[in-house]
Amino acid sequence: MAVPAAPLATDRSKNWECCPCCKELFGSVYDRRVPLPDVLASASRCMRCWALREILMHVADIDEPNTTLVGSIWHDNTLEVGVIRPEDTFETAVGYKVYLLDEEGKNNLARLHPALGIPIAVRPTHENFRPIGCSPEERFSLAKTWLAECLALHDTCNANVVDYTLPRRLLDISDEENVRLVPTEGQNLARATPYVALSYCWGKDGGNLCTHTTNLDEHMTGIPTVSLPQTVKGAILACRHLGQRYLWVDALCIVQDDLEDKTTQIPQMADIYSGALLVLSAAGSSGVLEGCTLGPPEMQPVPPKVFTLAYPADPSTPHEAEDMTGTVKAVIERMEHERCRSLPGHWARETFDQDPKDLLNVIEERGWTFQERFLAKRTLHIGKGELSWTCASEVQCECKKAGPQIKTRDGDRVFSRRYSINHVSVKRLFTNAAMDKTYSFLWSDIVTTYSGRLLTQFSDRLAALEGVAVALQRKWPHIYNKNDYVFGCWRPFLADLLAWEVAGEPVSAQIEHELFPSWAWLSCGRPVSFTSWLWYGVNPKTWAQVLDLEIERPGGVGAFGEGKGTITLRAPLIPATKEVVRYEDGAEAVVFTPADTRLSFLAGVASLDDLGDSGLLGGDAAIRLVLLASYPFKWLKREKPLSCALLCVTPVSGRDKVFRRVGMMTTPRAKRRFRGFQLQQLLRKHVTQFKLV
Repeated sequence: MAVPAAPLATDRSKNWECCPCCKELFGSVYDRRVPLPDVLASASRCMRCWALREILMHVADIDEPNTTLVGSIWHDNTLEVGVIRPEDTFETAVGYKVYLLDEEGKNNLARLHPALGIPIAVRPTHENFRPIGCSPEERFSLAKTWLAECLALHDTCNANVVDYTLPRRLLDISDEENVRLVPTEGQNLARATPYVALSYCWGKDGGNLCTHTTNLDEHMTGIPTVSLPQTVKGAILACRHLGQRYLWVDALCIVQDDLEDKTTQIPQMADIYSGALLVLSAAGSSGVLEGCTLGPPEMQPVPPKVFTLAYPADPSTPHEAEDMTGTVKAVIERMEHERCRSLPGHWARETFDQDPKDLLNVIEERGWTFQERFLAKRTLHIGKGELSWTCASEVQCECKKAGPQIKTRDGDRVFSRRYSINHVSVKRLFTNAAMDKTYSFLWSDIVTTYSGRLLTQFSDRLAALEGVAVALQRKWPHIYNKNDYVFGCWRPFLADLLAWEVAGEPVSAQIEHELFPSWAWLSCGRPVSFTSWLWYGVNPKTWAQVLDLEIERPGGVGAFGEGKGTITLRAPLIPATKEVVRYEDGAEAVVFTPADTRLSFLAGVASLDDLGDSGLLGGDAAIRLVLLASYPFKWLKREKPLSCALLCVTPVSGRDKVFRRVGMMTTPRAKRRFRGFQLQQLLRKHVTQFKLV
């Protein structure tokens, strides 16, 4: 389709103001796709389209007739444009950041070039790019510098020294031909002996070399380096480049078929990873056989292109050198989306779409690696594209120089992500009067991030978070008491932590719901999210009161194992009817409506914990709704409840007033207004004491 001719503008130097292509590409939001041939045709009439054509020629094939563009001017006064080729979707298309450099010393002023209409960057980022070294020695030399600077200069990273317990065993890698297991007791190893801990994925295909009771003595004598899986070999090479002698690898340093060894070492993960001099993360490897090699050039971040663009007074005239009336410095960079990456570092294949799935760091999909990263004092990530670094004071990568530090009024460094426990701050999150909400929210945020991690064994769902719980107990012992930690929850915060709902696919091939109580987020075997307005809502009202918690664990299982837990609640328990709704695409949903017609505003679509739960879809199971909380709630002011959080429960056969959880429901805004006391009167007849198992 040919682009319509742009009407003549009254000011010819700003003829883009009447250009239909520019209207779509230079707005404040991504809207419609614009065919590239339309932009090329418009380039003979519009100076901005002309400039965009000349800039894109440096990175894209502009002769492809089926390519389309999308774009908008971003908050930093740069043009972000997606180049969608025929073989691309919106999600896979390459994105570019386009801007001009300021040559008038007005960098703090967001503006367009008066002749070209291209944004002049307020804070140009091209100068931050750092060329990546060619050899492993050169690249690890930079990582060694990061480590040395952290140890020597970072007060935050070296403050509050804790006397962590050494792991039972370490790998001595000083011999190039053979490595050997060294018991840390009785080997004259000082308690402060520095070691590196490896964080990696075992993988689905097996192939890991493990220590068992049958080969323990052999591994203490020596393990030929050639027999080690590729990821462990790569970690040993990295340690040698960094000048480190000792390495901890779970498969080799824990005796895998010794139950006593495992149940002792797993709760010590907080010591093992927090006490390590450095955690080495094989971030780009999905299995132990892949290795953790440095990213090749084709996978590395693409350097920005900076060039001089000469432009004419009129895009319709011939463009010989003598026809040019001015020059500008233009920059085009591959787009980066920090929120798409769970870890720092960049990748040559990042796309225009800000898809939250992290394609770079596959290690971030796995359950056990969450605590390994979260507990570390400092971590070196070996990603698909480049090396990157996190510690309590800095976030670094190979391709970018360190930027300015942003700090709060209290002097704390601000990080865009909480990469580790050292990035967690509870200051000013909530008011001093609601500090319990601060610590409750912190745990819910940790669980939300962790709960979607994949596990080979579903029974590991709590064990893989044990180290994080121990670390919080140490950092805030007056809040997180060891005896209060049960089934992935903390007793003082149970009323808040009951309000979770499923938010994704199962995390294991085989989900064993019965391992944990139905009210605990662990039991669903899927990612969960919590009802955020319990913390951030205006005037929320908690209706459920936790009266008691009884725990029954099978013998011989550690604190992180499975078991049964019965909560006694006092809350509105409302009988409900059920209706199965079938949509045009064949999907089904369950709508629960209170049998008490005065509470019909509490009806809603349930989020079921287990879609295979027999009897809920089309069955005869009796349903009760437990009102956990609502907001806003004011005793005398008449308001519409914006939202109510309700558990969906069903009676346990043969047990009086005992229920199990089957889902969660958050209602939309009610049409009726209530004063707080009126709502309480409606609910009073339903308030009762009962148990959840």
